Amino acid sequence: MFRKLLFTFLVLCCIGFNSNAQLNVTFRSNMPFPGQLANISGYVDNLGNEYALVGWTSGVTIVNVTNPDSIFVQQTIGGIISEWREIKTLGHYAYVTTEGCCDGLQIIDLGNLPGLVVTKTWKGSGTITGNLSTIHALHIDNNGFLYLFGSNLFNGTAITVSLADPWNPVYLGHLPGNIYVHDGYAYNDTLYACHIYGGYVGFWDVTDKVNPVFITSQTTPGAFTHNSWLNDERTVLFTTDEVNDSYLTAYDITNTSNIKELSRIQLTPGSQSIVHNTHTLNDFEVVSWYKDGVAIIDASRPSNMVVTGYFDTYTQGSGSGFNGCWGVYPYLPSGNLVVSDIDNGLYVLTPNYIRACYLEGVVSDSVTSAPINGAIVTIAGQNLTKQTNLLGEYKTGFVTAGLYNVTVAKAGYYPKSFNNVSLTNGVLTQLDVQLIPVVTITQSGSVTDTQGNPIANATVTFNGALITLSSTSDINGQFTINGFIPDNYNVIGGKWGYLTNCQNQNVNGGLVNIVLAQGYYDDFSLDFNWSVSGPSINAWERAIPHATLNAADTCNPGNDIYNDCGDYAMVTDNAGGGPWDHDVDFGSTVLTSPAFDATIYNDPYLHYSRWYYNGGTTNGLPDDTMKVYLSNGITTVLLETANPSTPDNGSWVNKTFEVNQFLTPTNNMSFRIQVRDSAPVSNIVEGGLDYFYISEGLTSVSESSESILNLKAFPNPFKDNVRLNYNLDQADLPAKLSITDIAGRIIGTYIINDITGDIHIGEHWTPGIYFAKIISVNKVQSISLNKIEK
Repeated sequence: MFRKLLFTFLVLCCIGFNSNAQLNVTFRSNMPFPGQLANISGYVDNLGNEYALVGWTSGVTIVNVTNPDSIFVQQTIGGIISEWREIKTLGHYAYVTTEGCCDGLQIIDLGNLPGLVVTKTWKGSGTITGNLSTIHALHIDNNGFLYLFGSNLFNGTAITVSLADPWNPVYLGHLPGNIYVHDGYAYNDTLYACHIYGGYVGFWDVTDKVNPVFITSQTTPGAFTHNSWLNDERTVLFTTDEVNDSYLTAYDITNTSNIKELSRIQLTPGSQSIVHNTHTLNDFEVVSWYKDGVAIIDASRPSNMVVTGYFDTYTQGSGSGFNGCWGVYPYLPSGNLVVSDIDNGLYVLTPNYIRACYLEGVVSDSVTSAPINGAIVTIAGQNLTKQTNLLGEYKTGFVTAGLYNVTVAKAGYYPKSFNNVSLTNGVLTQLDVQLIPVVTITQSGSVTDTQGNPIANATVTFNGALITLSSTSDINGQFTINGFIPDNYNVIGGKWGYLTNCQNQNVNGGLVNIVLAQGYYDDFSLDFNWSVSGPSINAWERAIPHATLNAADTCNPGNDIYNDCGDYAMVTDNAGGGPWDHDVDFGSTVLTSPAFDATIYNDPYLHYSRWYYNGGTTNGLPDDTMKVYLSNGITTVLLETANPSTPDNGSWVNKTFEVNQFLTPTNNMSFRIQVRDSAPVSNIVEGGLDYFYISEGLTSVSESSESILNLKAFPNPFKDNVRLNYNLDQADLPAKLSITDIAGRIIGTYIINDITGDIHIGEHWTPGIYFAKIISVNKVQSISLNKIEK
């Protein structure tokens, strides 16, 4: 009695407000438990009181949830200690299974609620009398037959039990072949058995409970079939796979000799999260999704399933792993959801079931009418893209109605945009698109140094709206690209030992000449083959940074350094997901530059921007490091060590070192940066590197009051556009011009390779103050620009 009273006190004093991520689901209450939770069910007594039947480590607790904002423990029924406990109801009886030995099936008579309940155990009848010991899961069909899965009998295959007398079950038979079944769903005379280790759902005719007959099978995407459920019309079967990066999948089963996959969906694509159990309610799938919490998916168009609601019950993290939401029961008369979170206890939630806005269509070639596979359909403002299939079909949707701009694009075709497409909840909008093929040309060009000498093996990349193409210069510095589409491109040319050249220009068949000045520079817009070593599998990689977040902290950067060419940087394991999923673990990862010749400079200065984050903790304070080294081929020195107390943890930091202060410059220099995860403390540690270059002397970052770069603006203030005129020395090249608004946001970048010129800008700017800054090898000048109303 003392234990029960203590438990009741604990859960009552911990009910409170929850601020988890949510959409169309409202938090009502949360009840922590002293042990882990397993699955959950629900019940309504004769007085209309609603209950959550919560399976947990020590048994089943009946929680009164009639008032969802003020829930309380009605009664706890003890059981074998186990992490697994599944519950289903029939009438006023609850049936409980567990893998804890050795009570078999627990039966609870709930008919006396809110008074005390009565319970007993059943270990089999007939030929299995006394032999039923452990059971993983169960299902009760619409005809009152109970199916037991993963028991200690018959290698864990499905066992059929009659509940004609609900208090006294009768064993009828089991599936032939004794193939393990983890879970399943039965309706009328068909059992959809989840053969988890076989990776498929088996269809069984169980008309004869003693002699079931195999019909067919369907392999599921993750080949680890965990759970199945039918739609309301019994024409579609939904399955889940209990593996990393798994899907809820829908199948057309109207013809069991030709089962067709209709669609599959993830709640947080790319996070590696694991789906667990699904239930159907009015053509919505209500799904428990471990670390992602509860998902509500509109499955009324099963070939186009759309997430329309969610609530994250697990705030400790995201990604792979078997923590978080085990089960959700959506069938209480009030419509409230009762949810079991393994770590965080019972949740009561109120869902708002809203139909999706559907957008579907076919993309085809305007000349041949042939379907276009792989066309990208983008909906502005929704961060949502879809690819067409082999038939040119796309199907997508979301929950928020409104007017949207839709763009359809495919390499080799001109993109097509549609403005103000009206999307309405519960309504299908059909948008068929014909794309016009573009005519391709052969594009040629050259790469030379500042003296006009050809540069062999230089990389040239054309980044356009329609396509990205690359080439390498030959021994004569020439390059040719076939299948080129005339368009505006960001043209980037570079080679290790030269300064990368990037510029925006319209390319339509004329020769493209790229001039590279000697020097060492790398913003990783091109791949200059830096080497990666070290034991950690979370290694350095060249990528567009993908942010990860630990509460308010940015761990992996979400962008590279502004004002360079392109969006790439070097970052540690850029796979995204939760903050703990792809940070550096198990030792170090080391990034080393190609060799460079520092003797070409009189007074070389090393510059780079680095990102270092070390935070989070499970068993101690952060203790990981980033170390930066410089070598001249003979001696290696440590330039800096970043540790948890280093300022600007979790941001890009610019660093400059005079090489002569550390080493004698040689023609065999190298730069090395190491990020290390130090045992035994478990922390999050991430690293980044960008904008590496060597300058002659110190590149000043201070502004000059003199017009040393002769940057001028006409007219200023201006109404339409402004002409920026610059007049530089040859020694100033290459230079860079950046435009920022008054908030410091970059709105334009230009690479300058000519000593004099004009740039016309500002036509589409809104009125306000802007700043133009020109940066050369060792000079900086900025001026303010003022756009006024016309």
